[in-house]
Amino acid sequence: MRDPMKSTLPLFTVSALLFVFGVGFVVVAARTTRETPKTAASAAAPAQVANVKQIMSGIVSPTSNAIFQAVQTTVTKDGVEEIYPRDDEAWALLGAQAAALGEAGNLLVTEGRAVDRGDWIKMSQAMVDAARQTLKAVDAKKPDDVLAAGEAVNISCDNCHERYRRQ
Repeated sequence: MRDPMKSTLPLFTVSALLFVFGVGFVVVAARTTRETPKTAASAAAPAQVANVKQIMSGIVSPTSNAIFQAVQTTVTKDGVEEIYPRDDEAWALLGAQAAALGEAGNLLVTEGRAVDRGDWIKMSQAMVDAARQTLKAVDAKKPDDVLAAGEAVNISCDNCHERYRRQ
């Protein structure tokens, strides 16, 4: 006859080891969770400072006007005057203005600023896309491409103002 003590001892040993390892896994998991830094997604969003009207008058209007005025042709009785950025500093300034315009478009779609989740988002994205087009033209230092990008900026503004501008 088999001794019942000999057959239960291995089962008891395995059970005890599983219990100890289980407790160890729980402790390690708890420490890992406590030590893991918060991700950007789980962090609280920063408080907004500006409303839509302030973003439009403080960022969108001056940067879009800088893009519109960056490339011009003026014909007078004295001849033709071509206006465009002539040095690296002027190109860099125009690029910074285009980048600010694109970021303003991103600000307009944030929670609390977006008027709706449909056309407002699409039209804000059109402004961001036009700003990117301007940045590409600036990087290539091509005045004609800046002029075309300015037209894209103008269309994005006009389309949005036609639907959303409040008097």
